[in-house]
Amino acid sequence: MATRPTFVFSCLRRRLLLLSAAVFLGLLSSRISADNNILYSGESLYPGQYLLYGNYWLIMQEDCNLVLYDSGRAVWASGTHGRASYCYVRMQSDANLVIYNNAGQPLWASNTGRANGYYVLILQPDRNVVIYGGAIWATASNAYGAGVVVDGGLAAGRNETSPFGSVAVPIVNAAGAGTVELGRKIRMVAARGLHG
Repeated sequence: MATRPTFVFSCLRRRLLLLSAAVFLGLLSSRISADNNILYSGESLYPGQYLLYGNYWLIMQEDCNLVLYDSGRAVWASGTHGRASYCYVRMQSDANLVIYNNAGQPLWASNTGRANGYYVLILQPDRNVVIYGGAIWATASNAYGAGVVVDGGLAAGRNETSPFGSVAVPIVNAAGAGTVELGRKIRMVAARGLHG
């Protein structure tokens, strides 16, 4: 007889294989946008849908828990498991990330509500999940340890010291979109009209 941890791992692996097969066959639409690691304002993740970046995935589970995994190991969760059925998580246009039950009642929120605008939730290469439109909320699950938060004060051409390796992270704010290149120095590559 298998031990409980082996049984749980076996079930998880079986579910992942079935989910992978369904995605491969096109039977399950796991993402709304073309970017597998970004949830845009107005988009939702329903049970079984997820954001993915390398070995990291943020999934809205069938038990109503929003969970961040690193190589199959949970590193963060919303703590909403079992509180309802058929829940979904929505990135709202007011910068609030909210988990709703099937009746549309909120169960959990990031409590980051602001003025209506354009916000995105990004599962980053460092394993952190961050709401942008200015970094206003994060799971604090950064795999690299302490990091740098760009708070809107980083303008095009300005450099800041960073502990990260070279990686590009998209950013969005009310003025437009750009890319933050994380290397030995952080460098803002701005879209026209973007200043932070």
